[in-house]
Amino acid sequence: MNTTTLAPDAAAERAPTERTAAAAPGGMAAEAPHNAKAPKAAKTPNDREGFRQAMSWLHNWAGLILGWLLFAIFLTGTLSFFRSEFNLWMRPEMHGLQPVDAADPQVAQTAQKALDALVRKVPNVTQWIMHLPDDRDPAVNILWRGTGNGRFETLRMHPQTGEAIDTRQTMGGDFFYRFHFELRTAQKGRWAIEGRWVVGVATMLMFVALISGVITHRRIFKDFFTFRPTKGGQRAWLDAHNVTGVLVLPFYLMITFSGLMIFHSLYMPAGIATAYKGEKGVDSNAYFADLQGEKAESRPRRGATDKVEPLPAIALHSILTEARTRWDGGRIGSVQARRDAKGRAVVEVTRHEGDRLQYRPPRLLFDATTGQWLDQADATSPAVKTYGVLYGLHMARFADTGLRWALFGFGLLGSLMIATGMVLWSVKRSAKSHTQASRKGAANAADAATPRAPFGERLVAAINIATLAGLPLACGVYIASNRLIPLGTEGRADVELAWFFSAWGLALLWALACAVVRPSRMGWSVPLGAAGLVWALLPVINALTTHTHLGTTLPAGEWVWASMDLAFLATGLLLGWLSWRLRPGLAPKGKAAAAKAPRTSTAAALPAAPDVSVSTSGA
Repeated sequence: MNTTTLAPDAAAERAPTERTAAAAPGGMAAEAPHNAKAPKAAKTPNDREGFRQAMSWLHNWAGLILGWLLFAIFLTGTLSFFRSEFNLWMRPEMHGLQPVDAADPQVAQTAQKALDALVRKVPNVTQWIMHLPDDRDPAVNILWRGTGNGRFETLRMHPQTGEAIDTRQTMGGDFFYRFHFELRTAQKGRWAIEGRWVVGVATMLMFVALISGVITHRRIFKDFFTFRPTKGGQRAWLDAHNVTGVLVLPFYLMITFSGLMIFHSLYMPAGIATAYKGEKGVDSNAYFADLQGEKAESRPRRGATDKVEPLPAIALHSILTEARTRWDGGRIGSVQARRDAKGRAVVEVTRHEGDRLQYRPPRLLFDATTGQWLDQADATSPAVKTYGVLYGLHMARFADTGLRWALFGFGLLGSLMIATGMVLWSVKRSAKSHTQASRKGAANAADAATPRAPFGERLVAAINIATLAGLPLACGVYIASNRLIPLGTEGRADVELAWFFSAWGLALLWALACAVVRPSRMGWSVPLGAAGLVWALLPVINALTTHTHLGTTLPAGEWVWASMDLAFLATGLLLGWLSWRLRPGLAPKGKAAAAKAPRTSTAAALPAAPDVSVSTSGA
């Protein structure tokens, strides 16, 4: 990637012509050939800009206002495609569990063993949700609570014995997932709703930027095939932004619109209030029952202090066998036991999310005491099915390994699209500042060579560095902390998050020092180099602290574990290469170097174009 900004040629080529015309007797008209075109009249202040120009303005500012936040949302959302794999790798105590096929009839026996172990550990449980093992997670995961409306606690059970597995405290990949849509900063965050509002505003601005970007680019299909990195500067960054923006544009539109639709009840409650108006106000319980294909009268309404009777003994094996029969051998994803609105104990069996695109999957209701089938809950109305398909597309839980990697690549392209847009904005402002400085002249030769950019421009460049280079560093430090923090540390999961935000904060301080105090390309190369080093060392740290290293997992063919270490190593090499390419003193090559060469004699009359390679953008 060439990082040299092209000096603006337009002003250099126009100025000598204008001066020659002014000096000629009778002006330009006297010297012009007969076939020369008359110069275009300058626009008057009353001329209105076209629709495309207005969309260009909207595209630039919609992307800039929350572009840094959008990059963080998009990157962590991309990592969330492998949320289960991160959860597994960051709990090495689960290594060695024999995988259980979710379609295997023996999964009912596995569920019964886990339930028996839960009842022995928590005799008075009032509600539990059991996620059965599959090809991505070999453990039985149980969420349970002993009060009517308290927080759920989590247990992970051995799929063969049913006993609890003592794993380290960590959020694992759930942190990337939660940060992606609610900016989670702690394991039990308090500001989830506020975070979802902030993410919603940012997502709406991205949707606006996508639509206005399509309108702005007249040659959108030509830009798909145009990438000129050797030109350097604005042209290279613009081509990179266009290519990454156009390449998988349908994916960006889908992922953005569906992300807004998931929380439509939070962002657009007016429609619900109009359609579900009851005697005591808005009947939101009826709305969500319709949305999930349930009966409103069966949904319990309990307060945090309401007492709930413990669940009775449940013959889970027979219930799951009946569910598999009704689904013609379909996979079972989860099982939930609770009391309905009438106080009756019921068991809800949910089909595996990978069996269909639409979210949520169908559920079967059974009487917990007798095991008798009661009802099936499934959304069938066109509007709800459309919503479920959008939800399912966004979550991509239907995707197999190959499709998940494809979606992961699309997500990385989206992150690059946002990143190149932010850098392009900074590069263009840097070139504009240098052009203005060249026209006005400088007090001495040194100032003319490196004019100081405005504070706002330097601040934007600093935040670019902190976000685009600092976030990969913070993610690598977070994963490394999972192996380096002692297992007995109190509040260990929150300590891991403290490492993440501390590394990100240090990257911000470094960026402010390098871009605001003393502009230098060191601002980019150092955090990118540190991020590359951390990611490349993750397999080494893993080998020194656990037995789940590549020397064990590769010979055993445990590809879920091995692929994580290999992906970490590849990420480290890529970040290290970027750091090397952005190192200070790198000489530009190709056409970018020619752009910095002395101009022709007519252009040489102007003040020398500054070396933009030391601009605040660092690009």
